[in-house]
Amino acid sequence: MKTATFFAALLAMLVSTGCIFGKHKPPPPNVVDLSSHSATNAPVTTNTFLVTPDDTVSGRVIRVNENLRFVVLRFPLGQVPAPGTRMNVFRNGAIVGEIKVTGPQRDENSIADIVLGDAQKGDEVRPR
Repeated sequence: MKTATFFAALLAMLVSTGCIFGKHKPPPPNVVDLSSHSATNAPVTTNTFLVTPDDTVSGRVIRVNENLRFVVLRFPLGQVPAPGTRMNVFRNGAIVGEIKVTGPQRDENSIADIVLGDAQKGDEVRPR
């Protein structure tokens, strides 16, 4: 009988200390769903970024013939605009002229007529 009492006491002690050594996770914090709340006008954000490539054609003036009012342009390979394309000429961020691509085209170079304003070597050209 002494052994049965000893085992009963040992079992009671193990059961009562089980709560102390058990790993209980705390309950999750309350999450408030604001998407259905009508008082807020804040947009719902998803914390994602949208990256769009810059697909505008940009070139440089590499030669100017002021007497005949045409320029030779250089573009990145494969981005030479089609003949008939009108483009603005930029110098230091300001528009200084307008050109019309006429051709001929060879590799990354093309010829354009000066329609308005002027152009200098090193000016940037972009579509209107």
